[in-house]
Amino acid sequence: MDADDLFLNTLKDLEARSAAADEYEVLLSAGLLRKLLMDGTPLVDVINQVHRLKVRFPINAESPYEHTVLQMRPVYWSLEDGIDPGTDAPPGLQAPVEASRDQLLRRRVMRVKGHDVTVRDLIDQLAHVEGAVHIGNPQDKRAEVLKEVSRTIYIGGLPAGVRQMRSIARVVARGLIPLRDAVLAVRAGPSIG
Repeated sequence: MDADDLFLNTLKDLEARSAAADEYEVLLSAGLLRKLLMDGTPLVDVINQVHRLKVRFPINAESPYEHTVLQMRPVYWSLEDGIDPGTDAPPGLQAPVEASRDQLLRRRVMRVKGHDVTVRDLIDQLAHVEGAVHIGNPQDKRAEVLKEVSRTIYIGGLPAGVRQMRSIARVVARGLIPLRDAVLAVRAGPSIG
């Protein structure tokens, strides 16, 4: 399998897992996101060396409502589907932006016992502590708190962090459509017009 095949199949797998209801299926999306965006040589970078596209991810930035809620210092708060501007959220929760990979990975998606949790933190936790890539022990207080949350807070029948992966996976899959289309166009060859 070449890198293009790996990318196309990874993206297809990610899209399927973003709609899954099974905890294991959704959990494994964290490993796919890590491979695509965060590995030493992320798969997106390998593929984009040829196409040189400006990859952007449609997310909601912090809304005034979110800002107000976080100023109240809740013990637990989660953005859930709110990261995805494609969901049917009230206008006060919408703050759509086209984010770079770094902006996406820095986006706060949870606050737990005073600890902010970013997309990067959550992917790392699910991939390296909860078992999406391998199972391990929490390495810091944030990871310990996230592990506790995964055992106690469920949303829609899934642990809160795993449930959050569904919307993150949708956002990433949507952001990678132009790169996927570029790969497919090269495979199709020149068009006769």
